[in-house]
Amino acid sequence: MQERPRAADTPGMEPARAADDAILEAELRSLDRTLRGLAEPAMQRERLLERLEAATPAEAYALVAAVMQRPGEPAPHLPHLREILQDLLREGGVSRPLDPDLCTGIHAEAAARDDAFVVRLMCSYGAVAEMRDAAAALPRDVAQIPLGVRRALARGMNASTLEKLLLDADPTVIDHLLANPRITEDHVVRIAARRPIAASTLDRIQRSRRFGRRPRVRTAVARNPYCPTPLAIQLLGTLPRAAVREMAGDTTIHADTRRHARAELDRRDRGA
Repeated sequence: MQERPRAADTPGMEPARAADDAILEAELRSLDRTLRGLAEPAMQRERLLERLEAATPAEAYALVAAVMQRPGEPAPHLPHLREILQDLLREGGVSRPLDPDLCTGIHAEAAARDDAFVVRLMCSYGAVAEMRDAAAALPRDVAQIPLGVRRALARGMNASTLEKLLLDADPTVIDHLLANPRITEDHVVRIAARRPIAASTLDRIQRSRRFGRRPRVRTAVARNPYCPTPLAIQLLGTLPRAAVREMAGDTTIHADTRRHARAELDRRDRGA
């Protein structure tokens, strides 16, 4: 049997690849316009979820790689689509998360292509550090309050009590605080930067409708050594260049996060 020519030796391969790239580019821009036409971020994630689920693993990988490998600042290309994709990987759609088998397929396609950037994006790692006793961080006078009462107080208007409850690791307490009009972005940045902190608290913060998409909040979450590594990696593409540069050299965070930060900077530099 005659050996099949390698891609680089096949006549007309480069024009064919260019045509495929042009088709994918047109699809991405069309998808970006469609998602921008949906008002709710959750519905944007759901539509992108449907598109990925309709694809083969190879097609889904091609879409993910094309979005994620684009440069960011100062010459961003389709940054809105990239942010929706990263939110989808973290949070799923309205009705369900991204299918685990499809995630595995995308990971396998990325590994086969030596695409370390997408491999890290699709992998799951543990947190760099875990808060052994979340309740121990609470002030003693608050820790003695029954959980049900703390949840009710988190809806209240007493500023001093709210400040103390910001240390609470209970997801419901955190959700109530994040929805409380007395809580500001500065409060949330302070709690997201606090060490130690429960990983569940950082997760609730980044899912918050009020605060989760704000750059200062995302930066504080991603830079916290107690942030689970998958979340930090998925947030990197949405952070300001200065924050990514600092994370690339921050030895308190996971080595995979630092590695991904360096790759993110390289991608942005190539688009400069």
